Amino acid sequence: MAAPAISCKISPTEGKQIPQTRYYKPILACLASGCALALCLPKPGLTFLAWFAPAFLLDRLAQAKSVRKAFLLGWIFGSAFCGAALHWIYLTCRFAGVSAPVSALVLIALASFLGLNWGIFGALTRFVKERLSAWALPWVYAAALAAVESMSARFLDFRLAPDLLAYTQWRHPILLQGLSWAGPHALSFLILLCGGALLAAYRRERGAAVNLAVAGALLCGWCFWGALALASRAPRPSAASMLRVEILQPNIDQYRKWAEEYEGEIRRVFDGLLAEPRKDAPSLILWPESALPGWLDEPEISRWVSSWPLRTRAPMLVGSITRLGEREYNSAALFDERGRPAGLYHKRRLVPFGEFVPLRPLLEPYIGILAQLGNFSPGPLRQPLISTPLGPLAVSICYEAAFPRLLQLDAQRGARVFANLTNDGWYKDTWGPHQHFWVNAFRAVENRATVLRAANTGISGVIDPYGIVLARSELMKTERLDLTLSADNAFPEGSFYARHGDWFGALCMAASLLAVCLSLKRDNRRKIS
Repeated sequence: MAAPAISCKISPTEGKQIPQTRYYKPILACLASGCALALCLPKPGLTFLAWFAPAFLLDRLAQAKSVRKAFLLGWIFGSAFCGAALHWIYLTCRFAGVSAPVSALVLIALASFLGLNWGIFGALTRFVKERLSAWALPWVYAAALAAVESMSARFLDFRLAPDLLAYTQWRHPILLQGLSWAGPHALSFLILLCGGALLAAYRRERGAAVNLAVAGALLCGWCFWGALALASRAPRPSAASMLRVEILQPNIDQYRKWAEEYEGEIRRVFDGLLAEPRKDAPSLILWPESALPGWLDEPEISRWVSSWPLRTRAPMLVGSITRLGEREYNSAALFDERGRPAGLYHKRRLVPFGEFVPLRPLLEPYIGILAQLGNFSPGPLRQPLISTPLGPLAVSICYEAAFPRLLQLDAQRGARVFANLTNDGWYKDTWGPHQHFWVNAFRAVENRATVLRAANTGISGVIDPYGIVLARSELMKTERLDLTLSADNAFPEGSFYARHGDWFGALCMAASLLAVCLSLKRDNRRKIS
């Protein structure tokens, strides 16, 4: 009688423990693999992890008992990825004087929102898993991720640097060259396809060997294309075909920029940079975002800015805040060598809580300095390109460089040079400035355009149409970059991607829709039978 009594006591405990272990294990695996994927981005740069980390997610999705649970696991993975990659958002809020609980809530809310892409991806993969042949699944998974990324890029106005899987390969120019014809979602497709094929081979699923061989061949072909493209880079041109560019990095403390008592100090910093000796007049001088210590239409500010093109005999692209009637804009203004206004751009995608405040009456008491400039209006999607000695130039301000479609539309209209003006002083020496700098390399290769970047506190620099950094500054340093660029445009017609847009993403959306339709058709057949 004793033995049965003991077994009765143990079995209820065991019955409770087993489900708990099974419940928490996949969640912890998704959290860990999501954080590991974040280590691929700048600064850590462990890019090799991207070829394996998503496979751990796929493994857990395959074991999910329902589409709802698969969505949850994907969302947890994506939230962990974005939360770890964007931990500097918490630090930024703290720098601005926001309380620790509110700062943490902001980061959690942002990561949770950006993680929805991976949640949708998880639901899609689980829905088709048991309805399609095993050999097709790695391809469907890769297409589903590219489709979700593409839909987000087309229809969502808010994004940040790490929300494309392709960004994990920022270190490898050879892998970026294919972006010029297929765009960033094609590289995301390739990364996940290789991970899915490796997972299927590890499980010895049907058709896994063939899929692994094809995925390997595609990766080799992608790299071979990249090697050919890099080998075709023109040698350094002669001095006669060179144009000089200057980029100003004033390193103004973000929390002094809008204080009247520091206006004179800010002007002296720019005066000092512009007064440094130069051999010849530059073809263009770039100032960073919101460089001026006041509104552009203020008479004293306007006279000061317009005097410098006369003294340097060079046109200047100046980041400034502007007013037009009752509307306020975050803008970039071009002054020609005579100090006359020659072009104006208004930022199209505004930063929440930095340039506009959702639910302002409710949230303003909690976000401090972040709400001081939160009343800007967005500019129109298509704005006139700016004519410069370097060619037709398109402007992006701050995190607009993280929107592939924005710059692709500009390149489609003829832009062959991009100027990214930014103020990353909010983020100090965190991962943020590094992530923002390197997304510009993707925009350069995608559109085969040169990127000039002027950042208040860094990182400033120049990236060529192959994604190679020709020059860059250090963070938190006052300096002027003086460099020479070729006047010859190696890609006068731009890239295939620039001319035709995100055709690969559209193709993946169509393939994903077809996979869902086939899955529904098989479900109907099963119900009938």
